[in-house]
Amino acid sequence: MSRDELMTRLWDNSEYISDNALTVNISRLRTKLAEMGYADAIETRKKQGYVLI
Repeated sequence: MSRDELMTRLWDNSEYISDNALTVNISRLRTKLAEMGYADAIETRKKQGYVLI
């Protein structure tokens, strides 16, 4: 899923949301998944977005 698509789906409003907000939330999600034993569950694909493995 592309970053733009994620941002549109997560923050579906007319206000500008910083790209950094998505980066921070993906990082937090990765941390939580790693704690549950799924350290490599989210893969970043350059110029494409994210893939849930």
